[in-house]
Amino acid sequence: MAARLMRVALAVLGVVAIVAYAVLGAFIMNDWAVVAASGRPLDETIAAMGAAGEQYRTTPGFLFAILGVLLALAWGLLVLHPLIRLPVWAAVIFWGIILAFGAPAYFFAAFANLNSVGDVFSDWDAEAAFAVEAPLYAVSGVAVLVVIAAAGAAAIAAVVRGVVRRRRADRGVPAA
Repeated sequence: MAARLMRVALAVLGVVAIVAYAVLGAFIMNDWAVVAASGRPLDETIAAMGAAGEQYRTTPGFLFAILGVLLALAWGLLVLHPLIRLPVWAAVIFWGIILAFGAPAYFFAAFANLNSVGDVFSDWDAEAAFAVEAPLYAVSGVAVLVVIAAAGAAAIAAVVRGVVRRRRADRGVPAA
């Protein structure tokens, strides 16, 4: 029972983290980074971009959020599905991979709007935009470390189990 409760808690926390990353990423790419880069209110920035023939699109942000929510739900179902019985270390690795790939996905999805801001405003502030985006990149970086740690822990556990089995077999103890 405790193991099932822990698995449910892991799934809920993991899904919440992925959904939060996706939704925040959408807000950052559609609004906050554009405002930070231009140094002007969003409606004024969009109007100036339109007047200059540059496009402002919210579609990449919405797709980023939708894809993130779908990945979160798929991951949560994978973790909780009773027939799959995914080991916790594998669930953590898959979770980390989803968040780790969030950074490059965000970069490519957000590129067009920020590129348009840079084309329209000669005084645009790329550093301000990056300051708004930096938490997403930091989360992805930490997720890479989590993947490495989980894979390392799983490998060490497998080696230890193998050594214990071998020692038991050498002593004539039947396998459990």
